[in-house]
Amino acid sequence: MIGINDVIFAVVGAGVLFILYKGIVGTIRIFVTRASIIPFNPDQIDHVLENCYRTFPIESLDFNGATFRRGVEVRITTNRNITIEGQFIGANQSEMLCLMTNETIIAQEIGAILEMQAI
Repeated sequence: MIGINDVIFAVVGAGVLFILYKGIVGTIRIFVTRASIIPFNPDQIDHVLENCYRTFPIESLDFNGATFRRGVEVRITTNRNITIEGQFIGANQSEMLCLMTNETIIAQEIGAILEMQAI
């Protein structure tokens, strides 16, 4: 027969396991994030932008209560404490966003972004 002590032990044990699981997943996520940096030749900007618009078709992104639209200059800070400034190109269904700097196209996983602001 299961007593009240068994039920309490099971609840507490499940809570501890859940907290451990979330901590491990959070730690792994910090080290395993998707980001790509692709340098481009300024002479090819039209071709590069055409490919980016196709790959990142979502023109606006809601992030922490603010809406960012294609073409706005943004500054993002990632979970690795990296700050990136560039023009917001778009987002996609794979939870990635695209930024264009003067020399590179950057695709960054949205879940790895801690802060995003218009500049």
